[in-house]
Amino acid sequence: MRIDWDEAGALVDGAQNIVIVTHVGPDGDAIGSMLGLARALRSLGKKVITAVDGGVPEPLAFLPGAQDVRSTLNGVAPDLTIAVDCGDESRMGQVGREALQSGAPLINLDHHRTNTLFGQANLVDLDTVAAAEGVLDWLDRLGIQIDPVTAFCLLTGIVTDTLCFRVETVTADTLAKAQRLMACGASLPEIVQRTVNRTPYAGVRLWSKVMPTVHLEEHVIWAVITQAMFAEADYVDGDDAGLVSFLVQADEAYISVVFKEKDDGAVEIGMRAVPGFDTASVAVVLGGGGHRAASGATVDEPLDTLVPRVVEMLKAEVRKGQPLVK
Repeated sequence: MRIDWDEAGALVDGAQNIVIVTHVGPDGDAIGSMLGLARALRSLGKKVITAVDGGVPEPLAFLPGAQDVRSTLNGVAPDLTIAVDCGDESRMGQVGREALQSGAPLINLDHHRTNTLFGQANLVDLDTVAAAEGVLDWLDRLGIQIDPVTAFCLLTGIVTDTLCFRVETVTADTLAKAQRLMACGASLPEIVQRTVNRTPYAGVRLWSKVMPTVHLEEHVIWAVITQAMFAEADYVDGDDAGLVSFLVQADEAYISVVFKEKDDGAVEIGMRAVPGFDTASVAVVLGGGGHRAASGATVDEPLDTLVPRVVEMLKAEVRKGQPLVK
């Protein structure tokens, strides 16, 4: 944990043109945190550009400001870059590399315990359950009032990263912040209905293709998604439509993992665990990161060798742990 409040505040004070980026393959916390922070900094008179590789995924396009998020910076040279929800510099993707070419300082705001502290100022609070929670703390430090739109974006980040307050890292403080954002005008029912309660029909078709690959051994449950399955289902978002979170709900499962074949031949791995087990240590070994209960990595290795290798690593993690709820 490292929280450089004063250094980060000074960098914001001295900047006029700010770029905010988030991690590749962004989720609700990534986009919600980015958009909420951008709106708040604009209220200070700052010029703020938001960017992420590939733009905002369609399921998150409902968030205010999503239509203005860029997929490339096209030569924009900021005098400050802020990365939200990125565990390391590589997670910033191409837009992050573009931003850093200007030589401008970088603020790293995150909550992952695997964070590499890659910023000139680091706001990495391991006690926060979502990056959006850290953004709210920072806005309080900056003395910025939370309007309903900012609250809506930040509450979306908290709701999606906690699976609607169902993960073991949720604290009373997390709930208090969610209550506060609701009091500021954010609609919890709308956010839940637009995110954790919905999936596109193409995602349902994708699951129908993937389910025959599901296996369970020694409390580890896994599935494989190939490029052919994505094509057959006409599913273009590139994620697993929430499958990894669904699989870990099986009574016999302690850890779930989904292997997604990418169009460049690499494999994206998503992992989830019930309370009492750790996936982050495996993610780090694979070159990724995350939390005990939710982590991931991208590995350039064929599925034939990668799947059994990772499954064995997760079985070893199962043997180290103990379910908190039996």
